[in-house]
Amino acid sequence: MNFKKLLVNYPSCKSGMPVTIFIFILALFVPVGTGQAADFPGGMKPGDGPVLFAPGIVNTGLLTRDIAMTPDGREIYFCQATSGYGQAAILVTRLVAGKWTEPEVAEFSGHPGWADLEPCISPDGQQFFFYSSRPVIPGGEPAQDLWVMDRVGDSWSEPRNLGAPINSDAPEFFPSVTNEGTVYFCRADPQTRVHSLYRSSLVNGQYQEPELLPAEANAGRNRFNAWMAPDESRMIIPVVGHPENHGGVDYWLALRDDNDSWSGPFNLGPLVNDGSRGTWSPYVSPDGSTFFFMSSRTVGAAVPWPESWTGLQQRHDRPGSGRSGIFWMEAAFLDDLAVGNEPANTELVPVVGQPFPDSGINWPDPRGPYLGQDPVGSTPEIFAPGLISTGLFERDIIFSDDGNTIYYGIMDLGLVTVMVTRQVAGSWTQPVVAGFHVDNEFACFEPALSPDGQTVFFLANQAAPGQTQGRGWANQNIFTSTCKNGLWSPPQAAAAPITTEAAEYFPSLAADGTLYFSREDSTGHPFLWSAEPVAGGYDEPQRLPEAVNIGSSCYNAFVARDESFIIACVSGHEANLGPADYWLSARDSLGRWQPARNLGELFNGPERRASSAFLSPDGQFLFFSSARVSEFKGDRLTRGDLQQMHAGPGNGASDIWWVSAEVLDRFRE
Repeated sequence: MNFKKLLVNYPSCKSGMPVTIFIFILALFVPVGTGQAADFPGGMKPGDGPVLFAPGIVNTGLLTRDIAMTPDGREIYFCQATSGYGQAAILVTRLVAGKWTEPEVAEFSGHPGWADLEPCISPDGQQFFFYSSRPVIPGGEPAQDLWVMDRVGDSWSEPRNLGAPINSDAPEFFPSVTNEGTVYFCRADPQTRVHSLYRSSLVNGQYQEPELLPAEANAGRNRFNAWMAPDESRMIIPVVGHPENHGGVDYWLALRDDNDSWSGPFNLGPLVNDGSRGTWSPYVSPDGSTFFFMSSRTVGAAVPWPESWTGLQQRHDRPGSGRSGIFWMEAAFLDDLAVGNEPANTELVPVVGQPFPDSGINWPDPRGPYLGQDPVGSTPEIFAPGLISTGLFERDIIFSDDGNTIYYGIMDLGLVTVMVTRQVAGSWTQPVVAGFHVDNEFACFEPALSPDGQTVFFLANQAAPGQTQGRGWANQNIFTSTCKNGLWSPPQAAAAPITTEAAEYFPSLAADGTLYFSREDSTGHPFLWSAEPVAGGYDEPQRLPEAVNIGSSCYNAFVARDESFIIACVSGHEANLGPADYWLSARDSLGRWQPARNLGELFNGPERRASSAFLSPDGQFLFFSSARVSEFKGDRLTRGDLQQMHAGPGNGASDIWWVSAEVLDRFRE
């Protein structure tokens, strides 16, 4: 990944940086117990542009975000989570006798039943605010609230819920506290999922009714996790859907004067907003000299293409690999933006990263049908743990009709692709990126094979002929590629009437070639359509009946080859058990679609989100994607626990599961 180099450098010793802050920055480069300077990307201090912060100490390969410091710079708090947020905790490292302690889970955090994130220390250092999903009443239901602790000597008091009027029935996130005690925070609308920024003033020790911030702060389609300067002069805001964004989420700067008049927002520019995902939490050090921010940009040498299973597993376990981490740089450019200067826009230069040793992970050469897995029964199990389900975000598995080729999707480490493995002479080859994903500038996902296995349909975020290429997922089109003599043809967008200006995705094919797919309406809600093959293409697509298209969104459907049933993902239905459930609709003897039925607790649940299903060609097994968290046996998480859970399936990221297809019989009657 490339970034644009900052125009101005500010050497720490000449910029007026307080000595305490300068010492603690230097100390970060001294590993605990060695006394030797560490080799960090970008040099000994921030200044030339975004640099991964303290790799191997703070950034370790886990999802890392949300930094906060005490005013004296001697305590640094940050958050780490498994890649699917199955577990998340606040960690701390302290400067003791000139050395930084090994980071550990903070004493108030680490409960395996809830997530703690987004620490904020008041400017006077006397209070600690944070987000937590812990229940308000012990033993009660999890909440999504803000909590606070008071400073007591060298530690903190027991956390207490911040309460009304800041906390409400809606989720509240990311506190930022000013010199006057005003709390700025984010609140999400439970129905629309739109996040907006609010503030609550502290008057005579009581928080006042929160007020919605003006449009200069609440920019774009969505916004969240904003840092406010202690003097309330400036706010840094992650913004979604702004027409001038460089990526899906960009950091923007809004200004506020003493009369509470706001101006902006101003984009922080391509140096910070390089198009990477995971731009969710900004922070400026207590002395205002250093800007920290969350980003998923890749550090080090370019990732080889096509990437292999081994390469992905090695990247999974190291920092700067494309998973969100904390980056830092000099904050002086914020002053330039505040007076109207354009953000730095210089020649692109590569991000330099430290070399990482080979992890020794190798593909273990599985043999036999279904990668040598013992057949599953009526209780779902993770499919091929350590082989297909590895702790990365995996979904969308399909098999060729002879069972000797497996395709599955990866959405992780800045990569959205399809992997393929083949059984050759009884042995399964190491998975590699499928040959039809030829351009890693675009995503390739959700594969579907024709019955003869020679044509693949898939989703790409690439403009079709006649469309303008947008950013991120602005273009969602179904592409096809044909295999001849073992080589895939250049992908082509499916012709009209399949491709329109609307988003189309998740193809599924019946035996006669009928194409089922998702298409979004003008409000962005997807529903299911089908199109029958005709000479040279497809007939006009037809929207499936209301018996199938249920809920506020119905999408990512797998259709049986004989079209006897369809399994769809449904959100916004009153009978759902979770945010998105698997539902099945069967056809009667006259070919009419019957009302869809929820597949129940075997597949669905409060913390589960349906995304894709597939029936094996022999009809024996149903495969489906699910993000389920493995049970943790202990009472309190350690950093080692987080690292161990991160490394394998069941960490909260999507895994591929399978179960005997006999469990579907009662839903097809």
